[in-house]
Amino acid sequence: MKRRPRPLTVVAGVLLALAVLYLTVPAILMRPRQTEALFTAEDVGTAPEAQRRALADGVVTLAEMEAAWEAERTCLQGAGYSPGRAGVDGPGTGFTIEVDYTGEADSAAADREFDRTYRRCHATHTELVAHAYFWGR
Repeated sequence: MKRRPRPLTVVAGVLLALAVLYLTVPAILMRPRQTEALFTAEDVGTAPEAQRRALADGVVTLAEMEAAWEAERTCLQGAGYSPGRAGVDGPGTGFTIEVDYTGEADSAAADREFDRTYRRCHATHTELVAHAYFWGR
């Protein structure tokens, strides 16, 4: 006679696996990222000030990554856009932004302007920090 697992045992096993995953994923995400192999001293030295501070010690922490996303959001808000909150996909992740060109005489030109603004904000506040933070994943 073949013994089948009891539903309670299966459910308990699944819950245990989820609990372990719940406890380990944040620890992995919060692990500092080493940057010295990613960038030369010249790269760090010529980076925008906020990113230079985050990269200076060779480690990018979760707090530094979150601060970079917030600075990028603030930059986009200052340009008149409305980005969503940072961390949309979990700790240390970015944000979403929807742009509506309704009422724009030239939606293609408006899209190009948004793209220029986004690239400027990203390059100024987040680009190198995000690269360093997510490199090891």
